[in-house]
Amino acid sequence: MSTSTDHGRPGAVAGTEAEPPVQHATAPSHAERCRTLAQRARTATLCTLARDPAGYPYGSLVTVAVDAHGRPLLLLSALAEHTGNLKARLEASLLVAEPAEGRTDPLALGRMTLLGPCRPLEGADAASARTTFLAAHPRASYYVDFTDFSFYRLDPVSIRYVGGFGRMSWVDAADYAAAEPDPLACDAARILEHMNTDHADAVLAYAKALAGIKDATGATMTSVDRYGFELDVITPAGPKAARLAFGAPVSTSDEVRKAMVALVREARGRSA
Repeated sequence: MSTSTDHGRPGAVAGTEAEPPVQHATAPSHAERCRTLAQRARTATLCTLARDPAGYPYGSLVTVAVDAHGRPLLLLSALAEHTGNLKARLEASLLVAEPAEGRTDPLALGRMTLLGPCRPLEGADAASARTTFLAAHPRASYYVDFTDFSFYRLDPVSIRYVGGFGRMSWVDAADYAAAEPDPLACDAARILEHMNTDHADAVLAYAKALAGIKDATGATMTSVDRYGFELDVITPAGPKAARLAFGAPVSTSDEVRKAMVALVREARGRSA
């Protein structure tokens, strides 16, 4: 996995610009982040190679589900332009983006592009895709048996991940297939809303006492996963980012609650 964080700030002299402090807390790998994005995805942008005008990338909105290996499953009509493109050329990519869920900067959201051949499925593979797809999209049952619809699967050969500013890499397809989606993904939005709305004082205490940002005047929890959570912190000098780890990985909302309480006690103990 190669990474790149070489964005330059206006007016900076190469090699002299001070970087913000890095919080060395355990975090999901980029492969894990990609699998979590895939697991949550219900829509995506499918890019195929156009037939006319030939060779241009053709993007279209599609509904999507993923199988146990994170491979995207699509239910496509033969009447659609992208399906005709795939029949001529299998090469495709699929852009999947994190739901905004109230966040104001779309470029701070996680997204990935999966690249690989996208082929129609037959027999047992098509039957398995049908079960998985309809579980994610029950309304598709109204047209799944139309004769012009077929299931397709994109088999990733590489994945490009961008998790916001300064967090990006190419993810190996084998690492992606082996990674596990985050178990908190479905509950994360609710957990964040609860912490930011009902426990804003605790979130600020995390920033000051545990992240070491003592001049923090406000803090918002922006993400949570099995390993910990991330903060957007307001200071007189400008915004700062921080990440804090749980004492041990968690997998349920109740375990998150207990871990948050333990960290509040630690934060207040350090501030005493």
